Amino acid sequence: MKYISLLIIIFTFSIVSCKNKSEVPNKVTTEVTNKKVSEAELGDLYQYYHANPSTLDQKDENTLIEYAADKNITAIRTSSGVYIQTHKEGNGEQVKWGDKISVDYKGYTLDGKEFDSSYGRGEPITFRVGNMNAGWNEALPYLKRGTKATLLLPSHMGYGKKGFPGYIDPDTNIAFDVEVLEETASEK
Repeated sequence: MKYISLLIIIFTFSIVSCKNKSEVPNKVTTEVTNKKVSEAELGDLYQYYHANPSTLDQKDENTLIEYAADKNITAIRTSSGVYIQTHKEGNGEQVKWGDKISVDYKGYTLDGKEFDSSYGRGEPITFRVGNMNAGWNEALPYLKRGTKATLLLPSHMGYGKKGFPGYIDPDTNIAFDVEVLEETASEK
């Protein structure tokens, strides 16, 4: 039943997007909430859905969209296909490229298998934006200090074709729950 509903939604939005192709924005502009995802919000995500995916990037995109629909996630999409769901907007400064920040996080595969966590180590990671994987480097400037968010990364923006031996298979989509701390660990 879930898949029939999904197909109906995809079909509906395929027709709408064909009629209004010139009106489709470059980025998803849906604000993130914890409520059930409406059909309009799914339409924002499904504008990127590929009816007949032939490349790994297209398959990754579809997988992330299906995951978001299944988990009732609304998100914004970056130009490289990273999805960002904001749970709590921070009150601090906007994160910029090169900023030194501290982040608490949990990384996991889309099937829920955790592969890394600062919480498990008991301390956040501190780094300069631009020195992490491509997905983090692209997503973090969308956030303010103090923000809690989930990042959904297609495989090419995570660990790519090499994967992370022993933890993440090659070409695997991953997710991170992140909290950009108000202060870096060294400022505390």
